[in-house]
Amino acid sequence: MPSEQSLWLQIGTDSTPWVLEATDYDSLAAELAQATGPVVLPVVSPLQGRLVLSLRNAGTFSLLGSPSVGGPHPVGDPTRVGGPHPVGDAPSPGHGPHPVGHSLASGAQTVPVVYLPSVTAANPGWPVNVLDPATDQATVEQDIIDAMNRGTSLSLPVVERVIIDATDVADAIDSGTALTPQISANSGSGVLVLNGGALDFAVLAQIAS
Repeated sequence: MPSEQSLWLQIGTDSTPWVLEATDYDSLAAELAQATGPVVLPVVSPLQGRLVLSLRNAGTFSLLGSPSVGGPHPVGDPTRVGGPHPVGDAPSPGHGPHPVGHSLASGAQTVPVVYLPSVTAANPGWPVNVLDPATDQATVEQDIIDAMNRGTSLSLPVVERVIIDATDVADAIDSGTALTPQISANSGSGVLVLNGGALDFAVLAQIAS
């Protein structure tokens, strides 16, 4: 397998295939096999940001090379997997939301979001929790890691919970680009409670407001 490529990751029963930033497959596979705590992975599609993965809670995950992979539920030889959502190359500069910690284009308006595992992600929509615009995502990331390590709960204030058109998610995965979402539904503000002792993973990102 080539040393540097975009890799495709699917976790547990979550139906979203995540495209990881180009990396060395063997090194990453070894890191995941040896990890004793949560692992943070840069993702580029369908959201561009950082995925905090608890291997202890995830139970199962698939890590495959993206050029020949398609569909959320591979069966058999990975090089012959079919399905509606083949994964392409990483997004070109200037497409989609910017990764956490990178500077935004002048005048760009974005909001921080957190995506959590969902067995119904693709139907009827793809849920994302919008956090307060002043949220420090680096702090939230560490809080999630701590909650996973300690098996404790974490509460986050949520401005709204939005449902993204599943077609847009499929298009982002098809093209290997970060998602510019079209919101099909949203809720009011509230609180999001994460159980670190059971949470498989969480993705922190920015999306256009």
